[in-house]
Amino acid sequence: MPFPSYVHTIIPNDTTQFWPVQSQGINECGCAAAANALNLLLHKQQFQKDAFVHEAGMFFQRDWGGTPSFVTGWLIKRHGFGTHFGALEGEHRELVLRDLLNRHIPVCIELGANKVGPLTVFGQHAVVLVGYSTPYTDANGQPHEEYYFVDSEWPPDLHNFGLHTNDVDRNGDGVVESFPGNRTLERAEFVQNYPTGIYFPVFPNQAEHDAWYKAHIAKRRGPPLIGSLTSRYLTGSLDRWKG
Repeated sequence: MPFPSYVHTIIPNDTTQFWPVQSQGINECGCAAAANALNLLLHKQQFQKDAFVHEAGMFFQRDWGGTPSFVTGWLIKRHGFGTHFGALEGEHRELVLRDLLNRHIPVCIELGANKVGPLTVFGQHAVVLVGYSTPYTDANGQPHEEYYFVDSEWPPDLHNFGLHTNDVDRNGDGVVESFPGNRTLERAEFVQNYPTGIYFPVFPNQAEHDAWYKAHIAKRRGPPLIGSLTSRYLTGSLDRWKG
């Protein structure tokens, strides 16, 4: 069944086989997000979260919060797909993310933020962004503008994990409509909970990624050596939309 007309997503309908998703264990979100994003891109279950945890090796430390951000991109590239570790500047975030979704590209992002003193270092929780809506009004006159995710830790207790957790009757006809993914955030809530702008767009190969990046993204450069190391391992490249 197709999603409502105001929904824009990487997969245009709710055919279950096209949405192979898996839940996570404690602090496994970076590995689970990478596996889910690749499987969604392929429309089939090919990569397992547990295998990615194993591949992360010493970079996965369950008691210390899981994996640092850059590992998500490393896992994706390791299997021949295209991505980069980026951080979108505030006013450009939605432009970039919506462009990618319109191209049917899943995007690993990080919600929340971890701080070391005054510095923000990495997000708190990795998810896969799979869609958004244009503004619409439900049957009760309530306005909505939403983003849709595959969240491997949703609901938080995981007792009811599955794509059905995102479905709701918005048009008031008594029939539940399908929405992409398994978690929805209203636009204002998403913007508030996405302070780092960290993102990993997942392309079929690096050449396709690089062509998109060159055409549409401008990178703000820092000091040559320190800036390169910081962007590669801590903050991601500082990206803005150029059209």
